[in-house]
Formats: sequence, C-alpha cells, structure tokens
Amino acid sequence: MAQWNRSERTLFAKLVYYGPALGGKTTNLKVLHDLTDPEGREKLVSVETADDRTLFFDLLPFELGSLLGYKVAVKLYTVPGQVRYDTTRRVVLAGADAVVFVADSDPAREADNRLAWENLQKNLRVNGLDPSAVPVLVQLNKRDVAGALAPDVMERWFGLSRGGGITAVACDGTGVVETLVAACRAMLERLVAMAEPATRKSLDAGDLADQVGRAFAPILARCRAAPPAAQTEASRERLVLDASDLLKSAVAAGVALGGQVADEHGRASRLAREAEALRRLSDVLRGTGASFDRGVVVGAALDAATTTLEAAGAALIGISAAGRVCIEGGAGRDLGPLIDAASTGPMVARMLARDEASTIENLATEIESAAVPIEGVKACAVVPVEAAPRSALLVVMPAPDGALGDHEVRFLGTLAGHLAVGLDKVRTHAEIRRHRDRLEQTVRERTQDLRKAYDELRSVDAMKDRFLSNVSHEMRSPLTAIIGAATFLKDYEGRKEQRDEMAEAILHAAGTLRGLLDGVLRVAGLESAATPTVEPVALAEVLAEALRLAEAEGLVGVTIDPRVSTLPADRRLMARAIANLVDNARKFGADGGPVEVRVSSCMLARSGAGVRGVAIAVLDRGPGIVEEEADRVFAAFEQGGDPLTSKPGGLGLGLHEARTIARRHGGTLIHLPRPGGGTEFRISLPAEADAEPALRSARGA
Repeated sequence: MAQWNRSERTLFAKLVYYGPALGGKTTNLKVLHDLTDPEGREKLVSVETADDRTLFFDLLPFELGSLLGYKVAVKLYTVPGQVRYDTTRRVVLAGADAVVFVADSDPAREADNRLAWENLQKNLRVNGLDPSAVPVLVQLNKRDVAGALAPDVMERWFGLSRGGGITAVACDGTGVVETLVAACRAMLERLVAMAEPATRKSLDAGDLADQVGRAFAPILARCRAAPPAAQTEASRERLVLDASDLLKSAVAAGVALGGQVADEHGRASRLAREAEALRRLSDVLRGTGASFDRGVVVGAALDAATTTLEAAGAALIGISAAGRVCIEGGAGRDLGPLIDAASTGPMVARMLARDEASTIENLATEIESAAVPIEGVKACAVVPVEAAPRSALLVVMPAPDGALGDHEVRFLGTLAGHLAVGLDKVRTHAEIRRHRDRLEQTVRERTQDLRKAYDELRSVDAMKDRFLSNVSHEMRSPLTAIIGAATFLKDYEGRKEQRDEMAEAILHAAGTLRGLLDGVLRVAGLESAATPTVEPVALAEVLAEALRLAEAEGLVGVTIDPRVSTLPADRRLMARAIANLVDNARKFGADGGPVEVRVSSCMLARSGAGVRGVAIAVLDRGPGIVEEEADRVFAAFEQGGDPLTSKPGGLGLGLHEARTIARRHGGTLIHLPRPGGGTEFRISLPAEADAEPALRSARGA
C-alpha cells in the first residue's frame, strides 16, 4: 500500500503488472522506461533466473506530480507469469495500490489468460486486498497477432463492459502509456477515497485527472513523435539466482532489495546531476575571477542557471524606485512579458516578496487567462538573492515537460547564495572606489588650498618686501632731515632765525613721517574695522573734505551732475578714498597738468538687472598706466616710477586704500585709459535707494 515519506515529502505508490507468461508485462515496462528516461540515467532493475526468464519482477520508479504537497513516485512491478512461481507473484502483489492485467490477444492463449485472471483474484484475497476495491485495469495486448481475438470477446472473460479494456501493441509502444495513465488516475482516486474526510473535501477528482494528464503529456508527445524501441538487454541491471524455486522469505527479501536498489539508483542519479550542476557553477565562478563588474557577475549566474537546468530563460528581478518588479539582467528567453502582464505580474511580485523559494509547476493552471504571456514555457521559480535591496532569481522551464523539482530548487538556492556574495563583493569594491575618488578629490582640493595659501604667502612676502623697501626709502628722508636738523641745533649757538628754520624742518619731516605711519595704520585698520555707517551725505561736503585732505583746494576742477546731490556713504571714509585718487592724479599726472573730479549718475549691473548708481571719476593727463600694470597698481605698497630715481613720495597705499573703501560700500574702483592720454580712476556706488542691498551683497562677499 502507499507509503508516505515525510522527511522527503514523497508518496510512494505501487502499481503491479500481472498476467500470463510472455503476455507483454516486461515489454510494457521497457517501453515506459525508454519514454520516461530517454537519456538512460536511471537503470531498469530486473531480478531474473539463470535461464533468462523473468522470475521476480521489474520495477521502475516514476515521479507523477504532487498530491497534498507530496511528490508522488509510482513504482512499477511485474510478476513472473509461470504458475510454479505463484509464491513470488503473491509476494510482489502484496500492498498493491492498483493492478494492470496484461492479457494476450492470441486465440491460443485463452486458457492461460483465464488461469492468470483467476490466480490474480485469489492472490489479492490472500494478501488481504479486496478485488472489488483495488483498481484493476485490463490491457488487451498483442493486437497485431494474426487472428487476434475481438476485444469484446476478451472483455467478457474478465467481466468488463464493452470498451472496458485498453487495446495495445506493447512491442511498438501502442497503448502502453495510455494504460499507465488510466492506471495512475484510478490509483490516485483510490488514495484520495481512502483519505480523511477533510482531505477528500480539499481535492477534486477532475483536478487529479488533469494533473495526471499534464504529467504524461510530454511522454505521450514523445511517443507519438517517435515510437520507442525496446531497451536492450545490455543496458539492464541483472541479478542472477541459482535456484528455480525459492522460499517465500527469500522472495520477499528480493523484492525489498529490488525496491531499495531502485531508490538508491534514483538518489544516485539526482546526486550526480546536482554534483554536475555545482561543478558547472564552480567553473563559472572561477571564470569570472576577480571581476567587479555587476553585469558580468549577474550574467555568469544567469548563464549557469539556464545551462545547468536547461531552462527556457532566467533573470535577476528586483523592485524599482516606483515599486514595480523590474529586470536587471537576463539569459535565454526575454521574461519581460511575464512580469509586465496583468495575469502574471502580480503573481511574480508576490513570489518576490517571500523570504523563501517558491515554485509554480504549471503556469497555465495558475492564471485566469488561458494563454501564458510567454509561449512555450511551463514551470517557474523565484529564489531570493538579497533582502535589501530585495532581489531574486526568476527561472522558467520550457514546455511541455520542463519541471523544477527539489534538487533544481536546491541548486538555484546555492546559485543565489553565490550570486549574493558576488554582488556584495561588487558593492564593496564600488564603495571602496567611491571612497578612493572622494579621497583623491579631497587631496586635490587640499592641494589647491595649499597652492592658494602658498601663492598668498608669496604675495604677502612680496608685499612685505615692497613695504620694507618703500618704508625704508620714504622714512629715511624725514629721519635724515630730523637727525641733521637736531644735530645742527645741538651744536649751533648762532642766530635765532637759523634755529627756527631748523626747528621748522624737524617739524615738517616729523609731519611727513607721521603721515606715512597714519597711512599704514589706516589701511591695516580697514581690514578689521566694523562695517562702515552708510547714510545719505551731501556730495559737496564729501568733495570739500576730500580736497582738503589732498591739500588740493582750488587746484582741481570739479563737475557735478545736477541729478546727484547726495551720496550713500560713510563721509569720512569716502572723503579719504577720493582724496587718495586726487593725490595720485597730482603725483603721476603731467607736471602742472589739469586734474578733474567728475560726479555723474550711472547704471550699475546687479544680478542681471540695471540698478541706478553714482560714478565719481578722477582724471589726469599723465603718461597713463600700461595694461599689464593695471591690476598691480591696486596692490598694497605698489607704486609707479623708479624707487631710486623718479619714484614720487608715498608708500603706495593710496589706490589700495581707495579700492578697499569702495568695496566696503558695495561699490567698485576701476582704472580706465583716457583717449588722448592720461588716466581715469572711477568709483561706482549704488544710489541711495539701493545702498542697503548693495551693502549686504558687499558684506556677503
């Protein structure tokens, strides 16, 4: 009777082929073996006597779908046909879940058929089996013999209704598979009928019939395409016994041993397939080597899946940013239609959301529409690869007989594990590369900062040199005058007029020296001083203060645009800036040449738009400034002329101070060459209404 192996989740059912000697029982099994295992991976087990006549049985393990979550494995047995081996027949028949009686259609075999039929009924009862409960199907074999008896005549021998027998010619495969299909369907129906009431309610006889039909569809297709030839004797496993009459215990031991041998053959075959799959996977992983290309790693795994399992297609699927199932890479058939179709897309999404592998034996039975989105596929599996971000292997097997059993799913699980390690390696390498790139960028930025700091230090060092040179030159003259005059006064006791003259020289030189020091301190204070107080001031007052500071009252022409009366500025600072420009024009302009101050309204470019402003220009007719020196003259302690011959007085801080003051007011100071010769220095400031925004911009800068 049926055996439930809970560890392997397998139901073993027993189907016995019974009948007269030489009626075709063994031929049936040979044909079935060729159809179910065309590659010959599992051997057909036979236990025979030395005279090469079937003594015990032939058994053939065959998997038949699933029932209640259990894989159904049908074991096929034959009994010896000779009457003297009745004990053996009885032992083999014990526990049968269904029987196929193979009758010989030769008219000369009528008595043998009837005797074998009666013997079957007797042995069923001896084994405690109810002949009316155990399904018994009758195959009318050898329909190709001359004068074959009519089917209805033979059916009456066995008490069958008209058409109750299955006609066959076992030697060419005709009716062999049809007989097995009918027997398996009857056997499964009996197993369900024997189950508990709750189990019977959960199963439908029509569903069982469809399941059997689907399982045998590929075999029937192969049989119709190319009828099988009987298996050669050389390919069969044979166990030869010396005795012609064995005790019942020996027969039972032989039957049990044969069953175990068949099980071990099946297990060895599965292990060999798994070992070959793992070997191929190992070759693929070695082939990818130290590749850090995600596409190469994914492609290698998918190629291993399709090659090892002979799958129709494989893909790595995941969840997109939009929350939909997407395909990252594929091999074989394009599986896009499977995840995009309304009939199968949600099903694949549910399988992807699970934390364990899930399979579908037949897609056509799982979807509502009659057509599968991808033609020519049958089973599919989704095996998790990574949990975050979630990804999985999607594998589909080809129709009509592609299947995903336990060992295939185990292999996919192993493949998924190796793929997960490979993807983690790729991510780690990418993260290291990103860190390296960030480090290189940081090094470049720090190098640029250091170069900038170095340039600034060089600039400061150059400014220091200029400062020392200018200060030493500018301060030496007044100091020399002071020392000389003081020495003269110390030693001279002459007239008062001469002493007064010397004292005046000392005071003048000291005043010059104080002016130089005030300029240096004033510029140094500008860099750290608070934000200037900007408010509308009278333009005339600012200009008057500037001319006073430059000691140029009445010496400079002033032109003011009547539209400009006030200036948004710090009065003291702006007067100093204009005074510096006037002083510079007088020093470097032509001897006795005119110096002018022009104030006008203008438009400033601010944030891509025009803003009303005020321009204060100081002009002279001197030799001008060459273009290469235009920016240098604004640097601190820079000054035109030869410092040893024609250098005017001063430390070279006037233009630098003026530009700093202009910028702190949100304005600019630029140099422009004049047509006809000379120089124009122009301060541009925002008008009163725009002073505050401009000042905020200057503060941000």
